[in-house]
Order: sequence, then structure tokens, then C-alpha cells
Amino acid sequence: MKYSTHIFLCLLAITLCHCKRKTNISLTAYNYALAEPIAGANVVIVERKSGGGVFSPMYSCKEISQATTDANGECVFDKTRLKTRESYDYFAVVNYAYGKAQSYPCGGKTSGFFNVGKTNSQVLNYSDFECYFKVQYNNKLNPAQTGDSLYLYISSPKYTVPDQPYPFGGGGVFINWNFYGDPGYPYNSLIQTNIVKSNAGKHVLYVYKKKMGVVTQTWDTIKIYPYTTKIIEINW
Repeated sequence: MKYSTHIFLCLLAITLCHCKRKTNISLTAYNYALAEPIAGANVVIVERKSGGGVFSPMYSCKEISQATTDANGECVFDKTRLKTRESYDYFAVVNYAYGKAQSYPCGGKTSGFFNVGKTNSQVLNYSDFECYFKVQYNNKLNPAQTGDSLYLYISSPKYTVPDQPYPFGGGGVFINWNFYGDPGYPYNSLIQTNIVKSNAGKHVLYVYKKKMGVVTQTWDTIKIYPYTTKIIEINW
């Protein structure tokens, strides 16, 4: 009996060994809208098990390992044991970044799966986060004369992602034009707009100003981080 038990345990160990393979995984969490890595993000390895039929598949997901990204947005999962059966897939997601939990798909995941038993390296693209801003006008059109005006245009971040054919973003999120003698004139010395929602990243600010007959035009880049509200000051 004892001999049979030893054989069984050996066979079980061999079976388990062959069902899992050590896999090295190197990951970088990156925000292309900000053009910088995501430091301090929580990255998890997700084990997805598939079931059901071909036309009505069912999936269940389980987080099996986690790590925190360093200042370069990088983390490593060394010799992680992953199952080799066809019903299992493995992928990585960021489930916490910029101080908030992040959701991710399970059954809707269609790409980015790891090659079990091999060395894997991936860049996790996380570039779509909400942000907010207000525009603050200081002494708008004061002083001013006939023909003077102030035009303001702010566009959302425009960025490219490797292997993607088209850039993302770049649309206008705020446009305003005022002139000497318009219905709102004269203006208070300090005016703040309502909160405007946008996509976090590098916004482009264009200002056209005709002040006391002199025209100036400026372009600036304003970086707004996820889930923050920035005050954009416009000085007349």
C-alpha cells in the first residue's frame, strides 16, 4: 500500500509539473496622452478560464499575481507558473492607477495574451482617463478699445499609440470669443467658467488677443493629470 501511495504521489507531481510552466513576464504601464510611464500602478496577472460552447462561450477570471510599477512604469513577474491547458489564457491589466481602481474586461479580452512557458514583454497602454479644468480670466478686456477682442481655443490631447494606424484625440473641448462692446461687456476683474470635462494629457491652448489695437497669438501645452481639476489662467 505504501509503495502504491509513493507511485501515485510521483505521478501526481509529474502531472502537475507538466500542467504548469514557468513564465517570465516584463511589463510597462504607459500613458501616451501624457507621454510618460505610469508609476505606482497596481498590475495584476489575470487567469481566464473558458467554457461553454463555440457560439456561447463563458469566461471566468481570477487575479493570480500582482506587482507595483516603479518610477519607469515597469514591473516584472519572474518564473510565474501558468497552466498550459487550452481552456486557460493569461493576460495583464492595470487595476489601480492615479489613486483609483480601474475596471477591465474578462470575456471581452481578445488580444495581449501571454505565451506560456516563454519570456513575455508588453507595454500596457492606459491613456484614457478623465480630467477637468476651469478657465479663469483675469481683467478680461480691461483696458480695451473699439476693435479689441480675445479668442480662446483648447484642444484635447492628441497622441499616437504604436501599431495603431490613426492618432487619438485632438478635438476642441473649449472655445470662447469676446470683444469690446459685446453683450457681456464690461467684465468683472476675475471670471471663472464652469468645469469642463476632458481626457487627461497634454492639452493645447491657443490664444488670440487684440489688445489696444496690438495683435498677439500664443500656443501653450498644458498637462492635466487624471481625475484632477486644473485652473487655466488667461491674463488680459
